[in-house]
Amino acid sequence: MEQHVSVDALKRDPTLYRDIAKNSLLCWKLFLYWTFLGVFDAVVFFFGAYLLFDHSAMTSNGKVFGNWTFGTLVFTVLVFTVTLKLALDTHHWTWMNHLVIWGSLVFYIIFSLLWGGVIWPFLNYQTMYYVFMQMLSTGPAWLGITLLLTVSLLPDVVKKVICRQLWPTAADKVQEMLRDKAGNVTIGSENNVQTLLQA
Repeated sequence: MEQHVSVDALKRDPTLYRDIAKNSLLCWKLFLYWTFLGVFDAVVFFFGAYLLFDHSAMTSNGKVFGNWTFGTLVFTVLVFTVTLKLALDTHHWTWMNHLVIWGSLVFYIIFSLLWGGVIWPFLNYQTMYYVFMQMLSTGPAWLGITLLLTVSLLPDVVKKVICRQLWPTAADKVQEMLRDKAGNVTIGSENNVQTLLQA
């Protein structure tokens, strides 16, 4: 399902496999990078939410956010960040990608609204009742979600842009060639792919 370039381009130019030969994407450098991003995101989620809502965020009835609202906010930012990181790393979009990525965000919102908005008779206690709706009804929560999402996704976007501009892979070069249909490049020509990769 996921592919960086079309199947036809891969068949015409097998050197495009060079970037992933011998599991080159499974190296310590990338593992440590993703581990660092995980720790960075955890710090941003927890301490960002803690600093933004330290006894200052009030609901419409004058109450401050409690532990349940704090946890719901952090988890909401976590779900959206992980899903949007997946969307950022997706190169080839199909209907299935759209269904799973955007559908999971819609499912999370609907599930949270139902779980906290309905009194369920089979539960002995319901500590999450109306927490999600109360959180989303305040401006500081929306601001916090937006800020935390931006800060957590910023390193991914910056790295992607810098690496694509300074150290493009062979697949990146072919993607650029295929995007520049207006130029003198004839799409699908073997010689153009070979020439582009040698440049």
